[in-house]
Amino acid sequence: MEQTTINAFIDEHPDWQQQENTLVGEWNVNDFSVLRTVITQLCDLAEELNHHPTVTYGYNTLRVATTTHDAGNTITDLDLTLARRVSELLTENK
Repeated sequence: MEQTTINAFIDEHPDWQQQENTLVGEWNVNDFSVLRTVITQLCDLAEELNHHPTVTYGYNTLRVATTTHDAGNTITDLDLTLARRVSELLTENK
């Protein structure tokens, strides 16, 4: 994937950043029940896409890291799709 495509995605989705060959999104969530709902939906999304990110969460924080292992641990369209949909989940559940 071209770096310009990744940069354009990050410009449109400021909660995401590139860390080497991984897209990483981080959020603060004010309500643990909302966080639980988002994580459940995120797991369903990962199954739907057959693309499973690393998800780390705490009382009011969520971190999602995605890279495509089958493509040599690089960012692919699948990562951008997952990231975009995760951002939508967070917007819908605020």
